[in-house]
Amino acid sequence: WGRGLAAAAVAACAAFFTAPAMAGPTLDAVRARGQLVCGIHTGVAGFALPDARGTWQGMDVDLCRGLAVAIFNDASKVRFVPLSSSTRFTALGSGEIDVLFRTSTQTMLRDTTLGLRHAVTYFYDGHGFMVRANLGVTRAAELRDATICLIQGTTNEQVTADYFRSINTPFRPVLFERTDQASDALQAGRCDAFGTDASQLAGVRSSMPRPADWTILDERFSKEPSGAYLRRGDEEWFDLVR
Repeated sequence: WGRGLAAAAVAACAAFFTAPAMAGPTLDAVRARGQLVCGIHTGVAGFALPDARGTWQGMDVDLCRGLAVAIFNDASKVRFVPLSSSTRFTALGSGEIDVLFRTSTQTMLRDTTLGLRHAVTYFYDGHGFMVRANLGVTRAAELRDATICLIQGTTNEQVTADYFRSINTPFRPVLFERTDQASDALQAGRCDAFGTDASQLAGVRSSMPRPADWTILDERFSKEPSGAYLRRGDEEWFDLVR
């Protein structure tokens, strides 16, 4: 998967690098540094998670490596910066990272108020809930007065609040900065359910000691177009990443 993505990146970007004088400030800085700095998830299987040797693996990680190959013809010339949901956009806006590949949903608010730009959608997801299998819960509407783990600074926080408000059902949110914190709290019994993107729920469940003990409910409550985010004002960098 990683090699194929890297090859596609090289082919797609060949014209970009052979064209004259097509280098913006971000690309100039990356080349001068000799390394791409890429924002990724703090850890969720399938997107960004260190393996047994400590090497980051996953789709978002491979996208970072593919971009490094397009720039340097070397997948190793990338430094990964794990970021929480609440710090990812600040890190990008401040210049701590060059690009954000971190399951970040495109929203109008983000596109118009952060000084950032969504480059291209590469994955569609949907908000869901995971519960302990022996609870016998099959629908989110059954989670009346439930304590629900949520990640701060995500669209999932708002989607959950909007849904339970729409069915006039109370719930108690418990907010965490990182996915692993929410997973630990769920397994410890601090929460009755965990609400986030369904693919991330699947990743979390796959990393649990007993995945069969947990059920991801079938319902989806949003469409989440995830894509790369960049700082505004650098058209050449936007064209390259896109």
